[in-house]
Amino acid sequence: MPIYTWLRPDPEDDIQTLETKRRAAQKIKALRTALDNHINRADLSTQAEIPLDTSRFIRIATWNLREFDSASYGYRSREAKAYIAEILSHFDLVALQEIREELDALNDVRALLGPNWDYIATDVTEGTSGNRERMAFLFNRDRVQFRNVAGELTLPRGQKVTDPFGDRFRVEGGARLELAEGQELSSPTGLKSRSLASGQTRVDEDVEIPLPPETKIVLPPGSLVRFARNAKVPFNDDAGIDIEAGSRPTLPESGEIVLPPNSLVGGSQQFARTPFIASFQAGWLKINLATVHIYYGSGAAGIEQRKEEIRRLTALLAERANSDSDSDADSFFIALGDFNIVDHEHDTMAALRTNDFVVPEPLQNVPGSNVKQDRFYDQIAFWTGKSSRRSTYTRFLPYRAGVFDYFDVVYRQDEEAVYRPFMNKPDSDETYASYARWRTYQMSDHLPMWVELHIDFSREYLDQIEADIQSSLDR
Repeated sequence: MPIYTWLRPDPEDDIQTLETKRRAAQKIKALRTALDNHINRADLSTQAEIPLDTSRFIRIATWNLREFDSASYGYRSREAKAYIAEILSHFDLVALQEIREELDALNDVRALLGPNWDYIATDVTEGTSGNRERMAFLFNRDRVQFRNVAGELTLPRGQKVTDPFGDRFRVEGGARLELAEGQELSSPTGLKSRSLASGQTRVDEDVEIPLPPETKIVLPPGSLVRFARNAKVPFNDDAGIDIEAGSRPTLPESGEIVLPPNSLVGGSQQFARTPFIASFQAGWLKINLATVHIYYGSGAAGIEQRKEEIRRLTALLAERANSDSDSDADSFFIALGDFNIVDHEHDTMAALRTNDFVVPEPLQNVPGSNVKQDRFYDQIAFWTGKSSRRSTYTRFLPYRAGVFDYFDVVYRQDEEAVYRPFMNKPDSDETYASYARWRTYQMSDHLPMWVELHIDFSREYLDQIEADIQSSLDR
């Protein structure tokens, strides 16, 4: 149970502080009731009876905590952190995404959860797409054991994410094209665009215009021709390589065009945000969890890159799982986090189901994990490869699962007047205009998704022992 000593009234508290503490105490109790009801009403994935003894299963969750924590809409209040801690306390192992560079907010929540809780976090992912985010696993050490193995997942050479538009280069000041006589470039019909005061046109969608055959591009200043050592070079005389001005030589395949720095765009790349994998054990079950925050992007190109990242992730994890299952059949692989899945029928979900990854049955029927619950960004999937070859008694057996909507209890839509005094912009007398948006920066714009897993396989083990003994006696 989280520790809420800060709720005690203090002689120095003003009326607003006392009202906040009273509200927080009431809301925490309401959250507990709502969570208990939500979990107990969750659908079963099997006909198996859920054991009353909670030591026989664990709850694994994933939660994208929006920019945790940043000043975008003001930092999280102590009240919000208390609600987040209370929600997290109902799970045993949680994959967290969008943890920001500063870990103060995460440390505050861990302190509220108590000394039996701990976390493992990555370094920040650099670059625009990485957004300087961290991944983290938060876990209850009384229920889950960290197996001292963790690492960030990177793609090997030849298996990197490919840009949907392929390799491209950009020339500072614009590329100069030379078209053959009678050829021209034409814009596509029906192009969405708008005219600017400068006389130019701004396009409102991605545009691809095929270049006519034999189009010539003048390379930017600073470009080079490079031949690797021992390459066969056709231009050979006593003075070395000599190409006369105005000539049109054809370079052999051994020749490479080197463009100036920062000219290349696209090409193969790593994940936009580096996935994080860690190994845990709960009871008899060993689980390797890979948490992700897949690239979002926009338009058709964004969707293509999303699918490509998901496919590369499942392939990488399946390769790792295949290797590990040869030496440790009790070890299971789970991918969870923010996959930016559109819906269950979309190609992004099909990408997640590649390489023998499956979404547990009870999670196939839960609402979306965004605030409106009409998008299915967050998912939990497990690897099923070689399952038929397992001789072990452990299994991947889910019980209940769900998505919890905390906005039914805290920061409700009808409570804007209550929180308006707390919506001041940092170092300003102005307040944020949108309460609906502000509250997602206090809690999140994602809802936590969870699943229960069976971890006690002692009966299966004893049954196998009994069968082996009987077989020996029969001989």
